[in-house]
Amino acid sequence: MTFNWRLLTFSELMILVFVVIELVVVLLALVAMSYVRSSTMRRQMAYNAVRTRLIETIGQIGPQGDALLTQQCLAALATLSRDQQRRLLTEMAEYAGSGGTTTDPIFAQLFSTSGLVHDARANAGARPWERLRAIREARAMADPAHLLARLVRDEVPDVRLGAFEALCSLGRADESLVALPALCQDGRLNRLRVIDSLAAARPFPVQELIALCDSDRADVRQVCVAALGQARQRAALDAIVTAATDADTEVRINALRALSELREQSTLEVCMHALGDDRWEVRSEAAKALGVLAQPAAAELLGQVLGDDAEWVRHNAALALVKCGPTGIAVLRAAAAEGNSAAQSALAEARLAPPEAQPATAAA
Repeated sequence: MTFNWRLLTFSELMILVFVVIELVVVLLALVAMSYVRSSTMRRQMAYNAVRTRLIETIGQIGPQGDALLTQQCLAALATLSRDQQRRLLTEMAEYAGSGGTTTDPIFAQLFSTSGLVHDARANAGARPWERLRAIREARAMADPAHLLARLVRDEVPDVRLGAFEALCSLGRADESLVALPALCQDGRLNRLRVIDSLAAARPFPVQELIALCDSDRADVRQVCVAALGQARQRAALDAIVTAATDADTEVRINALRALSELREQSTLEVCMHALGDDRWEVRSEAAKALGVLAQPAAAELLGQVLGDDAEWVRHNAALALVKCGPTGIAVLRAAAAEGNSAAQSALAEARLAPPEAQPATAAA
């Protein structure tokens, strides 16, 4: 049986043509996908092979270095694209350095010898995501392209924050402080990350931060005081005590938190004075600080605060009294007998606490 094309209408012929075209397109797409997939697999296999070779070779290079083994590493890297070389060295440096806490100079040496410094510098001047990539490389390999000092001044908040954190992790926190005023303007979350980075920095820039506690910028003072407290820098006690009476509310709050971290008994009067602050947030933080100090001498004043207008102040004052021993418990019982709900709740929590966590006479 033969098919007569002449019997097809124009519409049917056009439909047939479109079906044929669609079939051709699908076949071409399948061929292209197969080619891309096989090419990707070949590149990944080559990448994995070079990584395995580097792991084996680098493990044999001693602290003094071995020129022959280093050349073998460079030869293996040369089989990859320059982009792959940067990615591989960064990944290996991060793994060997426990995620950025330490660095192995061999990776920076390979990075520089392979000519990748020029690539990093060129790309870091182009797009923000390339600058973030350069920061990751710098953190993993101790800044082989010497970019962090420039990137910490970058106009993009995420870039300068990343460079700041990298400098702190590499023991160069003093260099990062130039960006502190700009970073403090980048929002609360970024300020918290700055505080964490500074507190974990070793060596810690204690004198520099003490000096910045006198800044005319309240947000800068806030970050410095918080970092000094989180790092438990007793050398900064005077600066933190001064900050407890700062004109800015957030600075006073962070100063009281810092005093809690230091657990310095001599600051009892400062914390007690803060219970009379006109802001309830400061009074609440002062009550928590007195709970950390746990001195019976503060019990009477904490008892007065049980009648504060702010619920959180009453709550924290009651918890602080629990920690003030028999004197604090006596004050709580007297307030509870008068119907103070915060005192009643604190006594109930103390009774339910594990025996080792209960203050003396609380369970009686």
